[in-house]
Amino acid sequence: MSRSPGGGGGFLPGADEEGGRRLVDRREARRRGADVVRFLAASTADGEVAAWGDPYLDPATGTAQIEDLVASGAHLGCAHGDAVPTTALRLAADAGCGTRFLIADASDWPRGWYERRGFAVIGHTRRFTRG
Repeated sequence: MSRSPGGGGGFLPGADEEGGRRLVDRREARRRGADVVRFLAASTADGEVAAWGDPYLDPATGTAQIEDLVASGAHLGCAHGDAVPTTALRLAADAGCGTRFLIADASDWPRGWYERRGFAVIGHTRRFTRG
């Protein structure tokens, strides 16, 4: 990676090189764990990418995880962000994935956005670090 993911685009302000590497590694691990991976994007009439996300589908187990949902700052509130999860959920249903989920931080604003689109809290995770 030649520069940090936060440089220039503002999607991860303050992210350093190591943080960018961890995000790439996490994405690669998820990709290896799913039978079908799609990379979706919604664009403006001018062709500018306004939102994107990745559904990871495992039709054998009937499971789909939607990850990395992002809407660019310039296009927040313009409905482009709805197109990506709507399409991801349709792809998952078409693939026979009856269990469709995403993971959201309980204290971050996207959680409410997901709930308004029909997602519900089904569990919690905890992470412990050594101090």
